[in-house]
This record gives sequence, structure tokens and C-alpha cells, in this order.
Amino acid sequence: MLSRLLIPSLIAFAPVAICTFAWPQKQTQRSPHGHQDERFTSSEQCAVCHSPAPGATAMWSDSGDDISPYGLWQATMMANSFRDPYFRAQLMKESQAGGEHVQELCLRCHAPMVHHEVTRDGGKAPRLADVDGDPFADDGVSCTVCHMIDSKGLGDESTFSGKPNFTDQRQIFGPFEEPATGPMQNLVDYTPTHAPHISSSAMCATCHTLYTSHHGTPFAEQTPYLEWRNSEFSDEEGRTDKSKSCQECHMPDLGSARIARNPAGFDFNIPVREGYRGHSFVGGNAFMVAMLQAHREELDVIAEEAALARVVAATRKQLAEKTAKIEISEIERADGMARFSVNIENLTGHKFPTGYPARRAWLHVRVSSGRQQIFETGTFDEDGRLTAVEDPLRVPHVRTVRKPSDVVIYEMVANDPEGEPTTFLTKMVVRAKDNRLLPRGWNAAGPHVGDTFPVGTRGDDDFVGGGDTIDFEIPLPENASGRLRVVARMFYQPIPPVWVDALRSVDADEARRFVGYYEVADKTPDLVGLHIRLEQ
Repeated sequence: MLSRLLIPSLIAFAPVAICTFAWPQKQTQRSPHGHQDERFTSSEQCAVCHSPAPGATAMWSDSGDDISPYGLWQATMMANSFRDPYFRAQLMKESQAGGEHVQELCLRCHAPMVHHEVTRDGGKAPRLADVDGDPFADDGVSCTVCHMIDSKGLGDESTFSGKPNFTDQRQIFGPFEEPATGPMQNLVDYTPTHAPHISSSAMCATCHTLYTSHHGTPFAEQTPYLEWRNSEFSDEEGRTDKSKSCQECHMPDLGSARIARNPAGFDFNIPVREGYRGHSFVGGNAFMVAMLQAHREELDVIAEEAALARVVAATRKQLAEKTAKIEISEIERADGMARFSVNIENLTGHKFPTGYPARRAWLHVRVSSGRQQIFETGTFDEDGRLTAVEDPLRVPHVRTVRKPSDVVIYEMVANDPEGEPTTFLTKMVVRAKDNRLLPRGWNAAGPHVGDTFPVGTRGDDDFVGGGDTIDFEIPLPENASGRLRVVARMFYQPIPPVWVDALRSVDADEARRFVGYYEVADKTPDLVGLHIRLEQ
């Protein structure tokens, strides 16, 4: 969980246009593509009460920052799930390879309001051409998507892969007891309802547990919830002092606040709530939020540039301070060799990296003798390419580093039906490598082992739940008489260059646009951990 001291890096001060919203009307909203949205409503309707106003105390921090649900959510990847240019590029790549029907699965979570509104009564699942330009698609994972998910089936496979059950009672589920029902009922015909399941990890699992089966074989593409379940972070069998839900790590505790105000710009007579969590959803994809910031006008991103910058900063802070811990052992010098170990502790409640299959982390280790550098592994160039790696999709798990090409990379690589590594999500049938760091408490006899067990690490006895230890055996040059110094860093990339390379030949505007954005982006990988050790 992020400290309240991080609030300034998580939130945007956005007092403008606060009182310009009209009072919402009790009517259904019709999209430009003809479907009628009877269940969901747009985020702007929610913002009528759940954004701050100069004349209200609600949703302002003590330092005068906007901590409203609407204000914080705007700059997140959830708000921009449909605008995300990488998602659009990959979607076109998959569509050209596997057919446009693959879009139906992707839009369940990237444009959930239009998907579920169309399909709930048996309509055909929409594709990109059906919803492109639809404001309800542009709203991404909007307020009413999460807050209308019912508790039915949560945590069960039936609700995974973007298939939650939604209430039919126009209820808005929230974490606080005894909500004031009148204002929301009168303004938008929803009834706020206390519902503990809104704070459960199982609710997040509906989109963050994804199976594909385009070749007849179910493939667990994204499993952070299943990984969390098989860890000491899980609270589903009872809370412990080590338990943490998804929300506790990714929604910072902002303390006490009134969470709504009058549409006229003044405070409601409602209770101050304790334990209010910020809707900033800090994850690990600073690279994409920075891309949204750089191209916000072209992508029609509604968040202000400063708000996006704060999410980028908060994401990088979380990666650097809350994700992994690195420690180098004592350095031993004998028989012309320097020997030491690097231990990596996974601080997250799931594998690291987790989620989308492209993500990878690696060790960069430099050894010097006095002022002379004598060894380095894990080096990268300005494009983020690992310089000592010939084929980035065929790097085995490394137990002992002896030469620069022994690059320690934590990742999942999947093979296609022909047994070749692939960047096509629609062709993945089996994990060829999965040495992503396991969470603390992961147990080979625990739940969901079939979908989360490591691949390619057999025989590595110190690759365990909670981390990994890598041994280093470095030949010393004859003139290495100075004191040895070892610097170990861990870096992280959400979209490695090899995944971008696969988009360069895709004949689609979406692919060309993303590649163009990528070429001018700062591709410096994010720092996750650092430790320095001097020879005694």
C-alpha cells in the first residue's frame, strides 16, 4: 500500500470546469451506433457529484489537491483502456492473423460498457468497427462497470476473461456502510448499496484473469489473481497480518474524505468516510501512460497532462520502492575468480512481472576493480534492446552467470502450435518459459498450480516462492588488484522491442501509429531495484 505521503504524486489538481456539468436527467443514453445503454452511464454523469468544486470541502486533500474518484481515474490505464494505442495496434495484428472474431474477447474488458450492454440480451458481441467512436467505448473501464459488478460467481472461472455478472437492480455497490441513497436515486436513478465484495480481489479477477482458446486449447494468458490466491497475500481463507488485496496495493489509502458533493457545487450533508481509497490504480505501465501524455490530444485523452505526469511518477516510484528488493552477498576472491550471489525478493502479491505476456525484468550487474570495469551483463542500448542477447524469445533461465551473455531475464514466453515462440496472443498454446518471480508463500501444493507453476527452472533449488538467487562466477584479469565493487540493478519493460518489431509489418493505421509513437518515446527501462557491494 502506498503511503499517504505519496498523494501529491498520485493526484491532479484540476479545479477547472467543475461546476459546468448539467444536472443529469433520468433517461437512458443512446450511443451513436444505436444501442441503448440502460444499465451503465458515462463517467461524466458520475462526475456531477464525484468531482470536487471550489465551494465544497468534499474530495479535496489537506494540501488542496483533487482526490475525487473521477479526477484520479481519468489519468489511469483503466480510463484509457480503449484509447490505448498499443492495444489498438496489437488488436489489428491479431485480427489480421486470426480473424476479426478475436476482437469480441478483447472488447469485453477494453470497451466493457458497449460489450455487455449489447450482449446481455443475447445480441452479437461487438467488434472494433461497431464501437469505434462510441463515447461509451472511449470511457473504457468506467465507474459503473466496476461498481455494478454483482458478487455472484466472483472468484469462479465462470466470471474470468471479462465475464462478470452485473446487477439488474440499478445498484451502485460501494465499500461504505449506510450510504445516503437519496441524492443518487434522485439524480441518476441508481441506489448506492453497501457491498463488501467491491473490496475483494475476486472482483478485479474478472478482467485480470484471462484465458484464450483460439486453437482449442485453453491457455492462461494472464493470471495475477490466481498467483495472488497461491500466496501469503491472499485473504480468502481468512485475514492475516500479511494479507493484502489488489485494492490495498493499487488504490492508495487517502484517509478521511467526503466522497460526493452537491451538483450545485456545495457539500451534501453526508458522513465523512474513513479509509477512502484513491482511484489512481497505480500499476507498472509507466511507459504507456507517458505515451498517452505525449499524444493526449491526438488520442482524445480527457486527463490533463499534469495528471498523467503524476501517474507516471507514482508508477515509477512504486516500481522502484515497492516491487523488488535486491541484495548482493559478500564477495569472495579465490583461484582467479570473483564469486558472489544476487538475491531478488519479490515484494508484490503476484508474480513479477505479471499480467500481459510481453512484460519482462532483468538483472544488470557490473563488476569493477578499482577504476577498471572487468565485467558487465544485462546491458541495453537506447532502444531498450539487450545487447548480449541474440534471440530475445529464446533466452533460457540462468542459474549461474559466468559470461556477459548469461543474461538473467524474468519473463513468460509462449509457443505457438508449431512449437515456435510467438508474440501473437491468439497463437499461444503452451508456456515455453515462465521464470517470473513467484510471490511469497507460493506453494506447489496450492491452488491453480497447473496455470501458475514455473517453467524452465527445474533444478534451481533457490528459485522459490518469494524470489530467486543467482550465483556469479567471474574470471578476474591478472591486473585486477583493486578492491572489487559490484553494482546490481533490476530493470523492467512492459513492452520489449521484440514485441514492437512484430507490429512493424502489420498493414493497419493503428499499428503504424503506435510504432511511430514508440520510435520517438523515451525507451529507458524502469528501475526496480538497486544494491551495491564492496569487497571487504
